[in-house]
Amino acid sequence: MHTDSVQWILEVNKSDIAYIVGLFEAYDDFAVVRTLDPGRGHIELMMSPDYVDEVAQLVERLAGEVSLRILKQ
Repeated sequence: MHTDSVQWILEVNKSDIAYIVGLFEAYDDFAVVRTLDPGRGHIELMMSPDYVDEVAQLVERLAGEVSLRILKQ
């Protein structure tokens, strides 16, 4: 198991931030969501390298529901 974390930064509609936080909380241990700039809709996903594939799949599905853009992966 890896000990380093991977950080992705996403830009989403600010009205979707609470939904996204709740979604990731429902998937225990996939990623932690941190709001970087709520006014601009910038959030950070912090995850173990062991869960990058699962988070990528979840983000892909999420993009079908809400507007999002990956700023840093």
